[in-house]
Amino acid sequence: MSKSYTGKDHSSFGEFDLINRLSEFADAKKSAGIHSVLPRIGDDTAVVSTPSGELLLTTDALVDGVHFRSVDERWHDVGWKCAVSNLSDIASMGGFPDHALVTIGIPKDFSHEIFTEIYTGMHEAFSRFGGQIVGGDVVSSPNLFVNLALTGHPSQGRDGTSAWLTRAEARPGDLVCVTGPLGGAAGGLKLILAGETDKSSQALTLIDRHFRPTPRVEIGQKLVGTGARCAIDISDGLVGDLEKIAAASSVGINVEMSDVPLPDELFAEFGNSAIDLALGGGEDYELAFTVPESDINEVLEKVGPDITVIGRVNDTGVQSGEVKILDTSGSEYQLGQKGWDHLNA
Repeated sequence: MSKSYTGKDHSSFGEFDLINRLSEFADAKKSAGIHSVLPRIGDDTAVVSTPSGELLLTTDALVDGVHFRSVDERWHDVGWKCAVSNLSDIASMGGFPDHALVTIGIPKDFSHEIFTEIYTGMHEAFSRFGGQIVGGDVVSSPNLFVNLALTGHPSQGRDGTSAWLTRAEARPGDLVCVTGPLGGAAGGLKLILAGETDKSSQALTLIDRHFRPTPRVEIGQKLVGTGARCAIDISDGLVGDLEKIAAASSVGINVEMSDVPLPDELFAEFGNSAIDLALGGGEDYELAFTVPESDINEVLEKVGPDITVIGRVNDTGVQSGEVKILDTSGSEYQLGQKGWDHLNA
């Protein structure tokens, strides 16, 4: 989950510091001979081994005042987006969504019509992209929140066995690609927070992209059967999410700024500032992935022409985990905010 409606939390311990700390506990289990967790903690979705095969596990939450505002009264979209944020995690691994458990925290003055709208939005998303709600919990809470946990199963790779995409498989020479235009959701959020009532058709399109993003579930599944092996969903901003790939894979990444695809509406509303929203904004839920250059034609053939090559993985001239944005002259472009950190937002 990415951009929020709240101000800065001055915690010195960041979201990704916390994730790394949690990884240490899982690594300790492996050292003790417990090997049910297959990739190291840190991907969008966990892959675990069970007696009946591999299982994908993910969870995400939406909190009133952080991820949505009650004043907007778009309750159906709150349910949709909660489902989509989890579906996108499964998509980033190339998996198939299966079963969801929903926990919803309800304030005392909560209307049952709102409750119904939220669940209807979740059901609509699962009906369209796969998966279904099979249970959950309802609790009293001073603040409205919705938490969803989703299971899935892996796709089949080229050899017919279970396979999945992960952040840690980018290799020097790989092309860096995205599945669609970026920055629309961040632009929509910016327009919402501006509070203007007289909005153009372009602005309304961007706002809809913020409230109703599309998870790339089918694309992720198709990628598993190609030469692609590394992916992440763009929920926290393109540069910030690519940094996660670079760090997990111990490589650097160069991005050609002029190749980053932008929605036409974003440029119409924000002009030259559109590129900053595309690079640093979140919640587009497109996929960023890497693929050997020799396999890019297979990806375009099997996945579709909407794939855009935006850069390349390298191991020279950059530090491990570094992402450089290069302008048309080859100079490095300095982006203000690279991505979203919930504990230091």
